Amino acid sequence: MKMPEKTPGFWIAVLAWLQGYQTDLGYAILAALFSFLRNAWAKYPWSRRLLDAMSCSALAFFAKPLLMLVEHVLGWSLPAEAPQALAIYIGYVGTDYIRERIKAFTRRKNQES
Repeated sequence: MKMPEKTPGFWIAVLAWLQGYQTDLGYAILAALFSFLRNAWAKYPWSRRLLDAMSCSALAFFAKPLLMLVEHVLGWSLPAEAPQALAIYIGYVGTDYIRERIKAFTRRKNQES
């Protein structure tokens, strides 16, 4: 039985997927880089730094679809560089800050209801 990673079709499919999401992966890598730079002077263990970078990377991967949704719902027209700026912002502020903002927003909304 052949392993899928040994067949050329598998690698062609992987490369096609990577090419299709090249821009989004670039945003993810950019966010991870900024997260690593932000954590460079932190006294966190490497495991936490890596986890934060991976979390920022995952959030930034979806920056473009999120901004497309915001454009559609609010009727805005954002510049083409907006996903890149959002990815840098995500990497710069980190997941702890984003989580606290979301918690504060949901608390505020729950108190209004």
